[in-house]
Amino acid sequence: MTTLQWQSLAVKARDGILRNWPIKITALVLAAILWAATAAQEPATDLVDVRLEVEPPEGRALAAPLPPVKALYAGPGRELIKLYAQPPWVHRVLPDTLTGSIYLLELSLADLTVENAEVTPQDIQPRMVTVRLDDVFQRTVPVVPRVSVMPDSGFEQFGGVAVVPGSVIVRGPQALVQGTDELHTLPLELVEATEPVTRSVPIDTSALGVLRLSHSQVEISVDVGAVSDRVIMSVPVVVRSARGGSWVSDPPAVMVTVRGRSSRLDQLDRDSIQVVAEISGVQRRMVVELEVIPPAGMSASATPDSATVRRRERD
Repeated sequence: MTTLQWQSLAVKARDGILRNWPIKITALVLAAILWAATAAQEPATDLVDVRLEVEPPEGRALAAPLPPVKALYAGPGRELIKLYAQPPWVHRVLPDTLTGSIYLLELSLADLTVENAEVTPQDIQPRMVTVRLDDVFQRTVPVVPRVSVMPDSGFEQFGGVAVVPGSVIVRGPQALVQGTDELHTLPLELVEATEPVTRSVPIDTSALGVLRLSHSQVEISVDVGAVSDRVIMSVPVVVRSARGGSWVSDPPAVMVTVRGRSSRLDQLDRDSIQVVAEISGVQRRMVVELEVIPPAGMSASATPDSATVRRRERD
């Protein structure tokens, strides 16, 4: 074939390609779109990244980054593409009772959350994730009651305010735990009390921040009862002296007024109470203030409240 013939064929081929070129380009674009649409409908699988969110117990923090997690999804191609713009995620909350620094978090397909994508999870990798937390410190701290007791007329409080448990365990960051020396209950007023009282009272946590307690409340008990006075006559005066010797008291016995729980007063007699004249000087004769020692939980006073003591002369 001559050169002229080759040139003629090339011109015809070019004219054939350029003839109706807008229609041909449109057909090519439509074909590409049809192929893409068909491919998007075809089922497929893809391994995508998962956003893992772990919420530690209050007051604690993660000590190391979480490992990467991936999930295998199945679905139409157009749906799988959505996972790249908005990845699936897992959100887990660790238990507040956790005290260790390492926690093994087990993952399952049910933990996966996806929005706006019609896909089905097939697998999650890894199934077990190691979560490292900061260390927890703890110490036992006493609980101080903020209880005000105002008994009714004719009644009194016997003893202090009992607290059960008397101390609780405080857990949290080391600096905060070591800076907590005692805890207090919320304020409580017992007005016009006429009998023993037992109440559950919350512990005041307003200033504790992230610290956690083994007990959120304690039980307080207050002994309240009716009181009255009883007069016991002729209670002997006992003279005590570090110098030894024999001493006599004038008067030798006194009247004692005892105040206490009404139900206990009837059981008292002269032997239930001691009246003591304690000698500290070197004189042979002196006036000494009397000390009255009543039973526990009672108060008492002597009449007269002093006595003249002297060394007994030898016969």
